[in-house]
Amino acid sequence: MHHIHRHITAFFVTLASVHVLCSEPPPRPTPTPTPRPTTLAAYARATVLERTGEPIVITGDNLDELGRGARFCVTSEPVSEPLKPVPDTRIDPKLRARWRSKVLAQSQRIARLEARRAAVEAEIDRLERGRLDALTLDRIERAEAKLRLVDTDLRRERTALSRIVREARKQGAQPGWFR
Repeated sequence: MHHIHRHITAFFVTLASVHVLCSEPPPRPTPTPTPRPTTLAAYARATVLERTGEPIVITGDNLDELGRGARFCVTSEPVSEPLKPVPDTRIDPKLRARWRSKVLAQSQRIARLEARRAAVEAEIDRLERGRLDALTLDRIERAEAKLRLVDTDLRRERTALSRIVREARKQGAQPGWFR
């Protein structure tokens, strides 16, 4: 009896392994290309119009035919309100001069910091091209710390310039005032 049970088990194991080996894997699905959205520009590139000398008239029927298969986009309101033009009033020359001088002074501060940053970068480059001993590595480290301080000052001064321009615009300053 034990002998028969072993033969039956071996038979089913063999049958199962033959089934696994002979069975075909499931067919892989073939990918289909993703359709591209059709635009009016794409349609125009693909379409050749025959010019007969008559003007092209677009009607509701033509538009419906051209629009088949196309996708329409719905736009929303702009993120911010459009700037309203300042009424044509006389501009106070003192106001213009005041804001212009503030912006130019701030721009000069930024220019000096940018020049200082360039000088520090040049110093770091010069030091890195030379012999790299302990003294030089210490100088490079100090120059990099100075560069970080200049970068912090630059960010602060640029923020101040943006604030000055915003305040001036609130009081009616025009973009050309700051050039």
